[in-house]
Amino acid sequence: MSDLLERHLATAARCAQAGAWGEARDALQAAIGARPDALGARRALVRCHLRLGDADAALHTARHPTLLDDAAALGETLDELRAARATLASAELLRARAERHPQDYRAALALAATLHELGRPGEALPWATRAQQLRPLERQPAEIRAAAMIDRGDVEAGLALYRDLVASSDDRQTAARHLVLMHYDPAQTNASLFAALQAFADRHLRAPGPPLVARRDADAKRALRIGWLSPRFAEGPVATFLTGLLRAFDRSRHAHLLIALQPGGGEATTRLRRLADEWFDLAGLDDATLLQRLRARELDGRIDLAGHSTANRLAVVARRVAPVQVSWLDWFDTTAARSMDAWISDRWLTPDDSTQRYTERLIRLDAGRFCYTPPDAAPPAAYAGDGRVVFASFNRLAKLNDSVLATWAAILERMPDARLELGARLLDDAATRAYTLERFAALGIGADRLRLHGERTYPELLAAYRAVDIALDPFPFSGCTTTCDALYMGAAVVTLPGETFVSRQSASLLERLGRGAWIAADRGGYVDRAVALAADAASLRREREALRAAVEFRLCDASAQARDFAALLDALCGR
Repeated sequence: MSDLLERHLATAARCAQAGAWGEARDALQAAIGARPDALGARRALVRCHLRLGDADAALHTARHPTLLDDAAALGETLDELRAARATLASAELLRARAERHPQDYRAALALAATLHELGRPGEALPWATRAQQLRPLERQPAEIRAAAMIDRGDVEAGLALYRDLVASSDDRQTAARHLVLMHYDPAQTNASLFAALQAFADRHLRAPGPPLVARRDADAKRALRIGWLSPRFAEGPVATFLTGLLRAFDRSRHAHLLIALQPGGGEATTRLRRLADEWFDLAGLDDATLLQRLRARELDGRIDLAGHSTANRLAVVARRVAPVQVSWLDWFDTTAARSMDAWISDRWLTPDDSTQRYTERLIRLDAGRFCYTPPDAAPPAAYAGDGRVVFASFNRLAKLNDSVLATWAAILERMPDARLELGARLLDDAATRAYTLERFAALGIGADRLRLHGERTYPELLAAYRAVDIALDPFPFSGCTTTCDALYMGAAVVTLPGETFVSRQSASLLERLGRGAWIAADRGGYVDRAVALAADAASLRREREALRAAVEFRLCDASAQARDFAALLDALCGR
């Protein structure tokens, strides 16, 4: 048997060296057929399957006790699966290990993290819980639990767990994530948010660094070099609100450098690259190298498009990478960084009586903070439903706290023939779907009143709005891109603003649009407005194309915003 195994392995090695991966696979399959417990042959066969692009076969080969029981070999195999971007296969292999070895903390933790990464928070929760039970003092299992709870809509409980984590840990990344998540918390005020942001900045954004030495000449005729810094130059809010603005700029006055902090991809990235005067990929660099590379661009101004949000590099920006630094877009509060010179808003989002506080100089654009770029080849806005009144929310589930669901349930009780549609990527997770249905059932709303949709392409999502009469805006974290999409597709939007910036996003858009009647003052008014609009659904359906025209006129004037932005940049840069 040993001689036969060796012959098969030798044949496989020769074939692999020649690049004949199919023949190598056949030889290796023969080898493990002769010796199923031959770990080396099994590992080689996994690699061979991955070379051939067959992740399912690689997983089938790896799910054998010989490999599952060898922690070192399993770890190497998981690394190979991840390198091949076979994340689903990685999760299933980890599941097999965790089920076979229920006391393996690392397997349970890795499985929870992988499932969460795949957008399966409901599946991730029990494994994170097991990992926490195995090692109660470790921070990571509790953090995955908290994030998964928030992601699936269990906002209040997840935030409470996160608060405990921050109180008991000095971890910078945990504290940074909490800054974002705090804005989903109905209990937060502008005062409490400002205090948290200042405390974080005082602790984590004060690292000394070499001073910035400006080398650019002062020629008043040259174009100013403006750097736009983001980890998300892909489909999403940055592309939605930056694309039209970049198209409208006068390039004789400013050169626009787009600096990507994370890999992009897709049509949105391609469009932005074409609109950039220069494009730089600076993903994966350490702080010192990134600081050096950014300063080497010799920027006159730098516009940060991340703030404290995921994958930001604010610790680098805080050391100053340009003489003028501005915060705009994809972040919704002060950065509290001393080196951030200006923060861009408008009079609708931050009115004179706002309690929002900034360490930066507040600048209000006359044309508005948000200029929506209508999607290419969007479907018509004309109604295409079945006649039944449909409410909808295509916002992330983390925005659907208990008060939001109770308010929406009250609307459905008042409108017994209406339906509510929810659309979110995480609803592809069976456990999360079930949990969402349970939440509504506890409020007296059966599954027959609901339609749940998982991930859809952007064109599919836009087309879905054609059957929607009224989009229900969550609170306190209101929509922005989702609100613009709904309005552009002809659906009315009901919103409930509060004192915080994030709670006023939809209200600011509706005020600019002349639809102040859709803005509620309290939860009761929210219900009344939604019911009143639904009662006159026929009028809403007739006015859908007119609503789109109003959106194009009032929310999509990129030329006006570009003029405002250009004047702002000139003033800040001393022109």
